[in-house]
Parts: sequence; C-alpha cells; structure tokens
Amino acid sequence: MSTDKKIPLYGFNNLTKSLSFSLYRVHYLTSSQSTDSYHAFINEAYSAVKLTELLSKICHAIGGNVLNIASQDYTPQGASVTLMISEEAKPESLVAHLDKSHLCIHTYPEERPQDGIAIFRADIELSTCGIISPLKVLDYVIEAFSADVIDIDYRIRGMTRDLQGNKYFRDHDITEISAYLDNTTLQSYDAVDSGLPNKNLFHCKLARHTINFDHHFFEINEPELSSVEKSNIVAQLRLQLDELFLA
Repeated sequence: MSTDKKIPLYGFNNLTKSLSFSLYRVHYLTSSQSTDSYHAFINEAYSAVKLTELLSKICHAIGGNVLNIASQDYTPQGASVTLMISEEAKPESLVAHLDKSHLCIHTYPEERPQDGIAIFRADIELSTCGIISPLKVLDYVIEAFSADVIDIDYRIRGMTRDLQGNKYFRDHDITEISAYLDNTTLQSYDAVDSGLPNKNLFHCKLARHTINFDHHFFEINEPELSSVEKSNIVAQLRLQLDELFLA
C-alpha cells in the first residue's frame, strides 16, 4: 500500500509517527566451540559500525538526513546506535528546520545458549515528525535482519492542520501494519494484526513459515546429521519460534 497520497498541510506537520521493531533471530549450535564462534559472528555482524551503516540506509530510505550519530559496542557482546535525523537539513549545513526525528537500535544477544538454542534480539525505534513515513522501511528492516519472529508497533501522536485550518490526527490511511508489507514478505511469514485504530495504535506480529538448514543451523554440516537428529532439531527450532510468536 502506498503512503504517497498526502494532505496539503499548513506549515509544520506536528504529527509524530513512531515505528518500533523487536526482531528475533534463532540459531541451533552443537558445542561450546560453536558457541565461541557464534559470539564472534554476532559481534562482527551486529557491531556498532555495521549497525550505523544499516541505520544510515534506513534514514536515507525514508528521505531523511543524518545529523548526528552516537554508537557504542559492549563487552562481552551487544551494541547500540542512535541517529538524530532531519527531513530538511543537509549533512553539510545544520541551518535548517529540524523535525525532531531519531532512529536507534539496541542488540541483545544471549550470552549462554540453552540446549543448543541461541536467540538474538534487536530492538529498533524510528520516530519521525513531518511528512516522511517510517512505514516505507518495513520490508527493508525485516530483510536486513533475516528475522525469524518480528514484533512491530506503530503509533501516531500529535495533530496537524490542513490549508483550511482543520485539525488532523492522522495524515495517511492505515487500518493494519501488514497492509504496508510487500507480498514477498507476507509469503515468508505468518502475520497477525491487532491494535486500536481509533486510538492510532497498531501492532503486527510475524513468524517465519519454515525452518531452513542454512539459515538456522550454525556451523553444522547437514550430511553429519541423521534424519532423526535433523527432525528433532527442526522441532526444537519450531517450538522456539512458536513460543516467541505467541508470547
């Protein structure tokens, strides 16, 4: 669904549109050696540097400009990045109207996998003021993290006016978040929408349809597993995804 149909507004758009993700990635590991490799993989793949690159791409995808970046890696693992962004200011000049927008991410890797299952979570929050819409990056964020289970919240606060001075508490049509997801995304996930549209609160939860060996098994050679072992591991992973989805 397109968000390009816009209401002609008078002056500054005082609506704040906030989009939040909790993205879960689930792996199966076989040994303590794999655990060490897994931690190294997480620290490299989701380092502050890599996350800054990702958030910068998200910012540009919604038509924003990066004004300021704060980032931090943690020991033994995890990272945080926050971007202050603007719809109008250019990176080379801050003499412009700022839209009080921000984009941040925090990662939460499990330190000790349980029964071979390692769960990685990343939380992202994108809050914008002005006419740019955070809904444009739904599919990009899901694909970038190859997430297995995703919690999405979207809320709209504030008010704005049209050229005749009439108040608006929403500048775009929305009844459910999944309507803004691409069909390719929806083909890979089960999606359940809920929320309070009359309160401008929307929620969507997604879970991956299938367990894929290359995606979910960490440093495991498929030929080394018997069909029974593989079936049991797939059942374990399915249970984890279902629990995260229903929580």
